[in-house]
Amino acid sequence: MSIDYDKLGMRISSFRNKKGLTQDALAEKSGFTRQYISKIEIGKTLGLDALVSIANALGVSPDDLLVDSLEYPASTADSELHRLLLDCNKTEEEILTRTVKELKAILYGLGI
Repeated sequence: MSIDYDKLGMRISSFRNKKGLTQDALAEKSGFTRQYISKIEIGKTLGLDALVSIANALGVSPDDLLVDSLEYPASTADSELHRLLLDCNKTEEEILTRTVKELKAILYGLGI
């Protein structure tokens, strides 16, 4: 399976928008020009070094960006729980993570 650059670009754009970043701001954080970010987001180009820089600038894992191109995605980027956590501040994330761990332990104890 090859990389779906269109979906990769859309995913980068989506994460950028969720973070409240403009293309200019992402360009500055990742060390690229706004024009290069624009080309990436419309699926025109993207090298491995740029992918890592952009993932770091967005605070996400490269597999979260590549999930549409992975044959066996290990990412939870498309799960409802993941999307919920992306919208949380640190305190909310810690509380929800603790709660989910406790619920999982309860379910395990019930044999579910």
